[in-house]
Amino acid sequence: MRSRESGSRTARYPIRAVERAIAIIGILADTPGLSPLGVTEIAGRLGVSKSTAHRLLTTLVDYEVVEKEQTGGRYRLGWALYRIAHRLPHTTGVHAAAQPLMEAASHEIGETVNLAILNRGQMVIIDSWSPSSGIRVSPPKGVPHPLHCAASGKALIVDLSVHELRRLLGPDPLRALTPRTLVTLAALRRDLALSRERGYTLDDEEATDGVRCLGAPIRDFGGGIVAALSVTGPARRLTDARLGDVAVRVRKLSLEVSRKLGYTGASTLQYGLPPGAS
Repeated sequence: MRSRESGSRTARYPIRAVERAIAIIGILADTPGLSPLGVTEIAGRLGVSKSTAHRLLTTLVDYEVVEKEQTGGRYRLGWALYRIAHRLPHTTGVHAAAQPLMEAASHEIGETVNLAILNRGQMVIIDSWSPSSGIRVSPPKGVPHPLHCAASGKALIVDLSVHELRRLLGPDPLRALTPRTLVTLAALRRDLALSRERGYTLDDEEATDGVRCLGAPIRDFGGGIVAALSVTGPARRLTDARLGDVAVRVRKLSLEVSRKLGYTGASTLQYGLPPGAS
């Protein structure tokens, strides 16, 4: 993405233009299938004239944030956004702390290891490592996923009170992805309580048929949950007989990463109900 003197941009466009440019990115990102849109449709959704929309789009194209089709003249998101998004996880402290341990753990366990964060009420995987051999189960990175049916998602919300959970997840029924998905807050709270007792969260084919996942939170120096780690694999490999061994590794991995962030507790998954959870 090319850079220019900021002074010339400030003199040419007011801050309102920045807000509108960001809105255009959102409009294109929310289009089903990321299909391209014409300037007339973008202007209509933005609530501005075609000339204003065209000026904004021309600037975004110049910076490669938006791409213009050679034929048809419609607009889609540009590769500059992908390059920025790809760099983002690598600039965060939690990713720097987790990445080398994730790679080693993936080869040691023989399954996919994921790093996830909470973003706008959903779980987003920002990195994952899969073993070099065998069947890989790699959830897509950067795609929002419901919290209540993923091991990482459960680990991210395991400290929340019933009121915080309701505010975050919304009313029952919760979205069902498989016949095993927990679709009520009461069922989810029982599952989270069990997770605190055993020391790990479990997605038992609740997000994808035939796939199981074990997770644990990552805590920072203040004890707050900042991310979650999980191990994902086919249910035929992550059998009940193997869960105990994998769970030990997941707990150890999450604690090692948390230690790098200054956490001093004995475990990243506290036993008993958190304050206000009852």
